[in-house]
Amino acid sequence: MPTAIDYFHQLIAADPSAASAAADQLDAALIARGILFAGKAMPVHLRPHFLAPDERRRLEVAAVGVLRAALMAEQGLFGGDRERLYAALRLHDAERRLLRIHPGYDDAVVWTRLDAFPTPDNVLFLEFNHDAPAGIGYSAAMTEIYLELPILKRFAKRFSLAGDDPRPALLEALLKAYAAFGGQERPNIGIVDWTDVRTSSDQVILRDYFIAQGHASVIADPREVKLRRGRLYAGDLRLDIVYRRVVTSELLAKLDEARDFVAGYETRAACFINSFRCRVSENKAFLGFLTDPEQLSFLSDDLRQALLRHLPWTRVVAEQSTSLSDGRRIDLCEHAARHRADFVLKPADAYGGTNVYIGSETDDETWEEALQRALKDDALWVLQQRVSTPTEIFPIRQADGGFALYPMKYNINPFCLGGRVTGAVARTSRSAVINVSAGGGSIPVFTVAPVS
Repeated sequence: MPTAIDYFHQLIAADPSAASAAADQLDAALIARGILFAGKAMPVHLRPHFLAPDERRRLEVAAVGVLRAALMAEQGLFGGDRERLYAALRLHDAERRLLRIHPGYDDAVVWTRLDAFPTPDNVLFLEFNHDAPAGIGYSAAMTEIYLELPILKRFAKRFSLAGDDPRPALLEALLKAYAAFGGQERPNIGIVDWTDVRTSSDQVILRDYFIAQGHASVIADPREVKLRRGRLYAGDLRLDIVYRRVVTSELLAKLDEARDFVAGYETRAACFINSFRCRVSENKAFLGFLTDPEQLSFLSDDLRQALLRHLPWTRVVAEQSTSLSDGRRIDLCEHAARHRADFVLKPADAYGGTNVYIGSETDDETWEEALQRALKDDALWVLQQRVSTPTEIFPIRQADGGFALYPMKYNINPFCLGGRVTGAVARTSRSAVINVSAGGGSIPVFTVAPVS
């Protein structure tokens, strides 16, 4: 959207004092609405991210298609033998025990956030974030805040702005899963996560929305949830839906501290959404199967092509011979050592941008050490095709209150809720690792078009 972007930046240049006042208004509104990260106002830019209508459609079609194909592949890999799949992903026994439990409804993924890198003619998804991703509450509130900024109102005289509130679609998806679970009452909703997480304000926004829609709702720590008479409770409130925000890997490390919470899942004392089964297709090692044509023969052509077109080539780090996306056979580790600029190396089961090695930004010695560490580690690591990170110019506020235009790397994170895309956020960074946890920023996404 170069025309819309240029016009927005012209508005800043035409009245720098008004732009500075708008930035002050934005920061104050973020704090007032509780849009915080690690106790501070969410890092943002004065300009949101813009998508043209055709870019928005391409993103939606790609996201829905690749998620559907990935979930179908999960059902068919290893002939549907889930134990072999768990073994291939090297999942620990404690996690396997959770994955063997049927949650009471069939959908492995009810709500998720995808990491998308748009290219001129395609959309690539580097990761799936099924296991309790944050951002839906932030996205809804930031959209409202930005639309109140005077500079956005001036911009809207030239370009129409369409932003999504993902909360209604999220609630609809939760209620649909709850009905499939067999729930008949108007459900109470417990948002369950550790009390000290940095994204707690995102949960407050969702709790308040659920209450406004007529559902009793609380935020509870999994250690405080209790099992009584076959039902889960947070204090005196019975939890019918557990909107699970506690990350599985962190829960597994504290199982002894959250016995009732886990027992509630095992006995279906409440409807847990997402269930722990979402972890399989989120695992980055799973992408190694999804991008290997030899593993996908059981899928229809359209599903197979959705995966190969929209996912970057990925392989589990191991002493193995494999094929590149162009069909050439290689020795994986030897090839990766010689062509580090073509790859990214990262743990298969981690989040927040931790321990990610960008080959083109890593020296030979560090890269070789990381490869050897990955080979020897009990946990799986993956090598992924390096995807060119898209860049856009954003207005960055300076110490004197003015603005300078800087190129920022970014990705787009659409929310797929109940099988359809509703809303998205964009994240920006000056480094190739784009993550708010790793020092990046987050901004709302608007679909824009010239006013006729």
